Order: sequence, then C-alpha cells, then structure tokens
Amino acid sequence: MSADLHSTIGDYFSKLSFAFFLATEARKSEWSVFADYIYLKLAEQDSGVKPVFRPGGTGAIPFDASMDLKADILTLGGGYTVWRQGASYLDVFVGTRYLHITNSLDFGLPGGVRQRDASASMNKWDVIGGIRGQFALSEDGRWFMPYYLDLGAGSNNTTWQALVGAGYRYGWGDVTLSVRNLSYDFTGRGDSGLDARFTGFALGATFKF
Repeated sequence: MSADLHSTIGDYFSKLSFAFFLATEARKSEWSVFADYIYLKLAEQDSGVKPVFRPGGTGAIPFDASMDLKADILTLGGGYTVWRQGASYLDVFVGTRYLHITNSLDFGLPGGVRQRDASASMNKWDVIGGIRGQFALSEDGRWFMPYYLDLGAGSNNTTWQALVGAGYRYGWGDVTLSVRNLSYDFTGRGDSGLDARFTGFALGATFKF
C-alpha cells in the first residue's frame, strides 16, 4: 500500500483544519540566526490508495479511503550576508529541519463492511542549506520581494522548501503576502512510500525590535 498526500492551493482552505506559523530572526552585522515553526492539521485528505485488484479476478474491489494529517515542522538556521545593495540583500545559510508527522487512515468496503482505522507517525531530522533575502521593489525600499529556498536530506528522505512574495515596510515592521511550498520525499526509501507536499498562501507581519 502506498500513500501520496498533497495539499495544494486548490484545496488549501477546504482541507485545512488548523494552521499556525511563527518565525523569528536575530542579526548582528552580516551574521544572522533564524527559527521557523509550522503546525498543520489537514482533515479528510484523498489518501491516494488505489483499489485492490483480486488475484485472477475481473475487476477491482472498490473502497473509500481518507487520510487525516498532523505535522509539526521546525527549521533552525544560521546565515551570512554575501551581497547587499541598499535594501536588497542575499544570505547563504545552513541549518536543520525537524518533522513530526502523524497520519490517520480510515478506509472500508462499500456499505460500511469491514471498516478499518490505521495510524502511523514519524520523526525526522534533516540537514539543510540554501539562500534567503529580499529584493527592493521601490527606490525608497518600502516595497520589497522576500525570497527563500532550501534543500536538505536525512537518513531516508529528501526535502526542499521555497517561498516568494511581496511586502510593504512600515515604521513598526513589515507586512508580507507570499506563496510557500514545503515538500518531503520518502518514495522508495523505506517509509511506506510517503510523499508529502504542502503549498499555500501566507499573510504575515514582522515586528522589529
């Protein structure tokens, strides 16, 4: 049995039960450290489980299946600014990402016959590296484009994350609207063939101290 779980922009709001995002950053000269935490709860995802074909039979046995998912994702990193021009800058960084994910699978034959429930969880640490920063979109630096890209790997998986958006800088801080994608690939690597991808919009405010 394999599962292929995706939450894309098209079904983001219909399947999202709860989400929480928190990010923090500290800078001194060209050096920086940052942390990013995501909690997601997605309900009644299409599990991607295919119908079972009977040996020697003429067709498949149909059944209904859905998957609920809870995920805690923590990213930690440290970076250095390698390019800066006005309000624009580019950081390179290295760090780690922790994933705790719990899947609950509900399935059964038509008419409620032989209902089954199954659940599984995993914990993963990955080493990551990438780039992050901002491009100024106006001469005064108030309008800007944040961007982020990382690639990582662990013992039995690969992962990547990307973000791009637009923001406006006020005196007290920044407001940004961005599109974010986070992917994990365990396919063929001994973790039940799980392939998870989370994509959606993020509206955020940054407070400066």
